[in-house]
Amino acid sequence: MAKQYFTHRCLIAPPGMEDDTFANTVIYLARHDEDGAQGIIINQPTNIQVKELLNDLDIDADHVHPHAVLQGGPLRPEAGFVLHTGQPTWHSSIAIGENVCITTSKDILDAIAHNEGVDCYQIALGYASWGKSQLEAEISRGDWLICDSDMDLIFNLDYHQRLDAAYRKIGIDPARLSVEIGHA
Repeated sequence: MAKQYFTHRCLIAPPGMEDDTFANTVIYLARHDEDGAQGIIINQPTNIQVKELLNDLDIDADHVHPHAVLQGGPLRPEAGFVLHTGQPTWHSSIAIGENVCITTSKDILDAIAHNEGVDCYQIALGYASWGKSQLEAEISRGDWLICDSDMDLIFNLDYHQRLDAAYRKIGIDPARLSVEIGHA
């Protein structure tokens, strides 16, 4: 039986996840293959605004729309990743889905600062990663739920609505969730 990979889908932390780093997160999987997986947490904003980050990089960002920078994951929190719509036309850009790319080069930041070239984007600091077969083992233990991604979930919904929206995508009413195990 062929292995199933989940690139361009989302992982949802189930209720009661004890790992504080990933509790209550939705992670967009930018890569999942035989060598492992990498993703960006899409529902954990930092207190840093995109304008502030770009100005810190000496990029004039006076015209940038207000956006928070995401805490993308625990690995390399000093590294920036731009999850965006469009094609991989930037210097260091990889297509993930039909209209979703991830870019790590500065040229896209210059375009964002001028509201050019990118319709929808999320800038994240850091990422999450799993080694070979690690994510598959975690999924089989029930450590993660999986849902399809869509543009609203990745780019448009308020950060604090994304977890509930992801649960609803798999038919779970978040209001009825409990972390307690009980008896009927």
